[in-house]
Amino acid sequence: MKQHGGFSCPPRIKILALAILAVCMISLLDAAALPCAFAQESREKTVRVGWYESTYCYRDQFGRRRGIAYEYQQKIAAHTGWIYEYVEDSWPNLLQMLMDGKIDLLSDVSYKEERAVFMLYSSLPLGEESYYLYIDADNTVINPEDLQTLSGKRVGVNKGSYQEGLLRDWAEKNGVEIESVELADSEAYSMNMLAKGEIDALVSMDSFGAQERVLPVCKIGASEYYFTVSKDRPDLLNELNTAMTAIQDEDPYYNQRLFDEYIHLIRTNAFLTPALESWLKAHGTIRVGYRNDYLPFCALDNTSGELTGALRDYLAYASKCLKNAEIHIEAIPYPTTNAAMEAMKNGEIDCVFPVNLSSYDGEMMGLLTVNPIMQTEINILVRAADKPKISSTSALRVVMDEENMNYDTFVKDHFPNWTITAMTGDARRYFEAVALKEADCLLISDYRMNELNVWIMRNKLVSLPSGESMQLSFAVRRSDHALYSILNKIANLAPSKDMEYALATHAYTSAKVSIAQFLQEHWIVVLIFISAVFLTILFLMRQKLIVERKANEQQKQIEDALRRELTQREQLQTVMKMAYTDPLTGVKSKQAFAEAERKMDQRIAEKAVSEFAVAVFDLNDLKKINDTQGHEAGDRFIRDACRCICLRFKHSPVYRIGGDEFVAVLEGDDYANREELFRVFCDQMEKNTKDGAMTIASGYAVFDPEKDSAYRAVFERADKEMYQRKVHLKALQETREDA
Repeated sequence: MKQHGGFSCPPRIKILALAILAVCMISLLDAAALPCAFAQESREKTVRVGWYESTYCYRDQFGRRRGIAYEYQQKIAAHTGWIYEYVEDSWPNLLQMLMDGKIDLLSDVSYKEERAVFMLYSSLPLGEESYYLYIDADNTVINPEDLQTLSGKRVGVNKGSYQEGLLRDWAEKNGVEIESVELADSEAYSMNMLAKGEIDALVSMDSFGAQERVLPVCKIGASEYYFTVSKDRPDLLNELNTAMTAIQDEDPYYNQRLFDEYIHLIRTNAFLTPALESWLKAHGTIRVGYRNDYLPFCALDNTSGELTGALRDYLAYASKCLKNAEIHIEAIPYPTTNAAMEAMKNGEIDCVFPVNLSSYDGEMMGLLTVNPIMQTEINILVRAADKPKISSTSALRVVMDEENMNYDTFVKDHFPNWTITAMTGDARRYFEAVALKEADCLLISDYRMNELNVWIMRNKLVSLPSGESMQLSFAVRRSDHALYSILNKIANLAPSKDMEYALATHAYTSAKVSIAQFLQEHWIVVLIFISAVFLTILFLMRQKLIVERKANEQQKQIEDALRRELTQREQLQTVMKMAYTDPLTGVKSKQAFAEAERKMDQRIAEKAVSEFAVAVFDLNDLKKINDTQGHEAGDRFIRDACRCICLRFKHSPVYRIGGDEFVAVLEGDDYANREELFRVFCDQMEKNTKDGAMTIASGYAVFDPEKDSAYRAVFERADKEMYQRKVHLKALQETREDA
């Protein structure tokens, strides 16, 4: 073979070089496919977020931040790596600060075109909220069943808010003369003004009554609300939208669950995103740290040296539940939850179970808690002699293991008036602390009652239900966004009933061992128990009678509460019905028409409707009748005209959208017979015009799915035809009058 000048590679070296080049190219492609979470982790951003005290953002008595907006922001931070700097003020002031670029992010902002010039809206809403007029619970002047009792009253509404326009339109529509008072302070300050009588009513969200002592008068409107971003920080908008989309993908019902949790008292697909799938392949085995002596939740089996308890069943499910990935998990035992936390901090493990932390505590500790995978009812152990003295309002001293933070969070959330006494050492020491009156009570999981029954009996303790449950989750480092998303997806896939069955099964298994050990070690106690069995039966029968009497009293209280709630619901339904019904004619109101238009637009967008028609009607000479015969005659004229429309289009909903304007939406039989219906109606109106009787101009248009992307387009065509018809009828009327 002829050789050219220069270096000549042997064939084997050429093959090796090509192989190395291919490996490098594959590595570059894999690196490019790594999740965007890695990019976010490498560039943490400080975001100035508006904080306004309300049902959406508030601090509890321990100073922990809570609320729908706060919880949602923490979810967003889990995906973006944002660090928040909280700027506190009233909502109206914060809105102005957002427009001035003094803050970067604000929640609970309704969409208005004039606002969109000064701020950027998230692509997905946080939810939808309704707005109501509220009065103080002691107000006896304003009657929700008579809106005219609001006339002359001072109504507070946030300055520059979406509600201002709704209030103005509502008052005009209902003929109520009110004095609008612009508010620029916090919701708490506005509530104080209402209580003091400085304002007579207040416009606020439907969540307002969840925490304040107020009564709703009526609904004035509704809107979706969003996160908004400063025009100066467009870099945040894309990350915000991506995070909110990911949150909805992980948990489609997250918004509603937040609303239910904070205001009114899941499943997901089994596929990882390509980015998360790539992260999992790159990361490899997920190391789970667990507490080694906490049955039935988790424990180290001394015989096999393996994990046992409900966590074992959960991890077995987790490893196989995803459709496009298999998760390899290594479970590593630790003597305490705090020890596992320290190991995670040092990078020895990836996550810890079981953990019960508030979002605030998690933020302070640099942790994220995954959606709960198990929950347990919590019992209160007290001395038998103290049981009659204990009530739901008792301020007790509770003893707990300072190495287990779960109960600390539980007490702060549900029994904030209790005093915590932290201890370390063997678990039996906590039971003895209650027996020796070093503390008043001890908290214990309902599933662990049988496991620890020997210590309960030995220290003569009895159990009371707390009425609350503790939710147990995985905790991950705040920077582990990809792992957080994967564990959240699995948590939403896991059937809750399977976890309940696993907990019950392991609780029963551990109970059998504990009872056998107890019988072997304490046969004298068993003998005494058998000797006293008849006395115990008598005692229990007496206790049963007492409990039944209390239960009957509680049942009566519950029934009374249910009756009150039913009455309140009926009152609210009455108010809502009034808002959607035109008081003069009894047909649907302009507000109902706006709601129907919104729903029809949604059906059009979803291609759920293919045929309907819109009919528009306008009464001729209403002003003339009002001027010459009086408004009572005008009202009769409107009612007669409405009756004429309803009789002709009896299968269609009819709306009064103005003083002399009506709309009907034709579907079904009326749509099928529309041409004949309109021919007869128009002929009658021409005859009426010639006879000098009541005349109604009309026009209709048919929805064209190829052209019409919204209901408004059909309405405008119908409206145009109606005006042409009105001109024709006017000409006939003038001809008759000239003659």
